[in-house]
Amino acid sequence: MTDADFEATVRAAFAAFNERRFADFAQYVIDDVVEAYPQSGEVMLGRANQLAMHQAFPHPPTFTIRVIHRSGDLAVVETDEGYARGSAWKTIFILELRDGLIATMTMYFGEPFAAPEWRRPFWRAPD
Repeated sequence: MTDADFEATVRAAFAAFNERRFADFAQYVIDDVVEAYPQSGEVMLGRANQLAMHQAFPHPPTFTIRVIHRSGDLAVVETDEGYARGSAWKTIFILELRDGLIATMTMYFGEPFAAPEWRRPFWRAPD
């Protein structure tokens, strides 16, 4: 799978999730996919369990892809994660691939926060 093909696949998978077509999203993962949230210690095992969890999510977020990085069977997807009540989070997906499908999906997420004033001399605002 070329990088362009991979990027198209990732965008299609996220579009399916954003459109609440969770069964379509599930087609982009292997049967024994592992989805992990290190911050809470949760680990979902298997496509069926992942699909059921997505379908049970009371108010799922919508993801806007900022950038996709890929090297071989490892990919990092940086997203903005938006919720219906207006909160916006920054989320990183670390994806391990097998045969062109997602084998593991590890997510790190958090709400943006203001930089402390004491660090102002050391940084610049993003472009």
